[in-house]
Parts: sequence; C-alpha cells; structure tokens
Amino acid sequence: MPVRKIQAGYCNLTARVPSKKLDRMADAESSLERDFLFLLEHNDKVLHFEEQPLTIHFGNQYYTPDVLVEFTDSTKTLYEVKYRDELRKNWTKLKPKYKAAINYCHNNNFRFKLITDKEIRTPLLKNIEFLSHFSRTVSPVESAIGKALLDTLIDLGSSSPRELLAACFCCRMKRAEAAPILWRLISNGSVHTNLEHPLSMHSSLTISNDIWETI
Repeated sequence: MPVRKIQAGYCNLTARVPSKKLDRMADAESSLERDFLFLLEHNDKVLHFEEQPLTIHFGNQYYTPDVLVEFTDSTKTLYEVKYRDELRKNWTKLKPKYKAAINYCHNNNFRFKLITDKEIRTPLLKNIEFLSHFSRTVSPVESAIGKALLDTLIDLGSSSPRELLAACFCCRMKRAEAAPILWRLISNGSVHTNLEHPLSMHSSLTISNDIWETI
C-alpha cells in the first residue's frame, strides 16, 4: 500500500484509476500521473505497480517517488512523473532528490526513471483511452458480427477498418453497427494494429498471433 496518502490540494488535481492489477482503485495526484497509471494498467508487460511506494531519506530530507513498477520479466523500475516545464523550472531543487533515488535503486537492484508528458501523452494513450470504451461484454448478435469480421480479415490477410467493414457488409447501416465491434476486437487483442500511431479508418489491421494459434 502507498506509504504517503495523496491529499487533494488547491492547485493539484487528484484522481483515481480503476485497476485490475491492484484489485483496487489506484490514486494519482495529478492528471499526468493519472494518465501514466492508466497506461500501466493496460500494459501487458506490467505485472504490478504501486503508487507512493516508499520513502527515501537523504541527509535531513526525504523523498517519496510516484510509482514502483514490477514487470513480467521480474525487473523493477521506480518512476517519478513530472511535466517537462516543471523539471526545467525546478531542476536545481529536484536534482538532489533524484540523485538519492538513483543511489537507492542501485543498492536495491531497481532502475530509476523520470517520465514526462512527452513520453506519456502520446497517440498510444489516446488510442487506449478510445478503445477502453469498447471492452464490455457482447451479445450473441455482436459475437456473430465479430466472427464475420475475423473470418474476413483472415481471408484478406491484412486490411484497414474501412476496407474490412466494406468487405463484410454492403449496407452502410450494417457497417456503422459493426464498427464498435471491430474496435472491441482491437481492444481485446484479437485484431492487431500498431497503437503507437494514431488509430484511424486507414490503420493497418492483421489477425493477432493468438488467434492464428487457434486456427
């Protein structure tokens, strides 16, 4: 559990992120930290994470980093989440804290990493936020549409959302009905696309390796 409780303040935003990895709500003390926790929750390489995980003492000062992340390869990284402008403005004040964190991580076989809005607020974040709206349980009719989309994509080998929907359904209304189901297939990993790039109707789609293994 966090060693420091996040308090709402006049100038800072506090937020909570639902986490299946933690089996509880994860706490964030800024919108940027909230976005980072959201990415961790949806990263298959992340086994576990903990916000405000430990306190590092150095001299007569102390410092609590933002997040400790354990990856599926058993490595651990201690993260500090900061806006780039804040780092530039307060670097002289912040540097001793980060130096203490680097020393702590070296002695405990962790890594220490600063992560900023440049690395967090990317097309990947926007894509995951968009796809998260399509993760609910599907009806039998929607399952049938999903199967038709997968079967057609298998036949095509690769396609785009626009081309795949057109290949499956001649009727514009049917294509509109099927589009959310296609996003759900991307969200659950049945259909692969590069989420590092903006998701659009022209994105390249292929069947995921997991689906191929069941054929």
